[in-house]
Amino acid sequence: MNLTCHECGFTAGYLDFAYLCKNGCPACGESDLRQCPACGARCVFSRAESLEDEQERMKELSMQLTAITRTDDPVMRKEAKRLIATLNGMNMRWNSESLNAFLLKKQEELFF
Repeated sequence: MNLTCHECGFTAGYLDFAYLCKNGCPACGESDLRQCPACGARCVFSRAESLEDEQERMKELSMQLTAITRTDDPVMRKEAKRLIATLNGMNMRWNSESLNAFLLKKQEELFF
C-alpha cells in the first residue's frame, strides 16, 4: 500500500512513512499521523488505508521469526530481537492474543 504526502506529493510504501502516534491517540481517532520521509511533513491518513497490508506483513515477519532457532550468534539474536520488537509494536494496534502468545513463546525459546 502506497501513501502520498499531502505537502510534497512524494509516494512510497506506508512503512516508509514514520508512524508518529506509537500507541495511538484519541485525538487521531480512526487516523494515523505519519511523517513524510522526503520532506518531513506530518500527514494524516485513514487507519484503514495505512493498515491495509500490515496483517500480511505481520505474517511474513512471524514466519521469519519462526525460522530463527536458539543460537549464540549475535547477528541472529539481534535479528530475533528486532523482529520481536517490530511485531510487538504492530500488535499494539491489532491486539491479537495469538500473536502475543507466539511472541512470548519465541522469547522464552530464544533467550531463556
